[in-house]
Amino acid sequence: MQKRSTPRSLGLWMGQMPVGPYNDITDVPGVRVGNISLIKGVGPLVPSGGGPVRTGVTAILPCSDNLYRHPCRAGIEVINGYGKSLGVPFIQEMGILNCPILLTNTLSVNDVAHGVITYLLQQNPEIGKDVRTPNVVVMECDDSYLNDIRGRHVKPWDALLALQRATKGPIEQGNIGAGVGMSCFQMKGGIGSSSRLVHQSGSNYVVGMLVLANFGLLRDFLLSGVPVGQSLSIRGVGCIPGSLILVGITDAPLSRWQLKQLARRASLGMARTGSISMAGSGDFCLMVSTYSSESNDYLSDWELDDFFRAAVEASAESIWNALFLAQTMEGRDGNTRYALPIEETLKIVRSWHGGLGPR
Repeated sequence: MQKRSTPRSLGLWMGQMPVGPYNDITDVPGVRVGNISLIKGVGPLVPSGGGPVRTGVTAILPCSDNLYRHPCRAGIEVINGYGKSLGVPFIQEMGILNCPILLTNTLSVNDVAHGVITYLLQQNPEIGKDVRTPNVVVMECDDSYLNDIRGRHVKPWDALLALQRATKGPIEQGNIGAGVGMSCFQMKGGIGSSSRLVHQSGSNYVVGMLVLANFGLLRDFLLSGVPVGQSLSIRGVGCIPGSLILVGITDAPLSRWQLKQLARRASLGMARTGSISMAGSGDFCLMVSTYSSESNDYLSDWELDDFFRAAVEASAESIWNALFLAQTMEGRDGNTRYALPIEETLKIVRSWHGGLGPR
């Protein structure tokens, strides 16, 4: 396997704000991430659903608390509604998250939800006996360019295993978990993550983002303001609009409405990478606060600008990290997604004379 590096480690400018020790979503205290990667077989797609498997599950646990009993505040922005994610209306209505967040492929949403329900029932014997029910959150992207998505190879126990394997960082990125079969700008995409540190009102907070990147055309790809995609020698083939799922977590005392404001700013981070949120691309951002106070001592709306900047920068860097850390992968019918060519990319950025690259 070719050794891959993040753009930040290669000296590229990723924004103004400082990052956490891992520069991933687990810099937020208590956050854990687990993955199940399913990679099996080569060759043609079989009509009965027996083709090559390139898919998986990623589980995000925002805190160590039992979320069903101690929910977190949450806000969600539907940037482009062409998606099949579960749990969106409840968060829009109630502004809370009361279960872990799971990511997978489009046609495996219900199987993963089955696993999450089993997990919640095991944890909470009162479910079914009280007035509440959990709102299962499973978000998805279409990995059918590489994966035999019709075979529905993800099973409920894969969701359980991903939850059981969840650990603090540093987390793996690229071809991992739900990101195994994903494409981004017609190159290999996958899981990416980044974080930002915010100092506000005498306190220190963290904003962490994790993305499932599966969108875009090669010609639109931007890196640090440079139209890299228009100059790369690789060909952009096999366009599937795909989707982009962004999950953000912070320990700051933010209300459901303020979290929705942060989620809306994630689209500006998408734009930094070249996304236009194409028709057919389901783009969602879920933002969660793990701040545990029962009082409504939220930050003032006038104190949010640094959090907006953090959401924008961390969203963009997460997408770039997914591209830089993903490996070339061949999938069903010989379809191949090539990894971003790092050396060629660096050469383009460093030689560009549009005002951002060195002269």
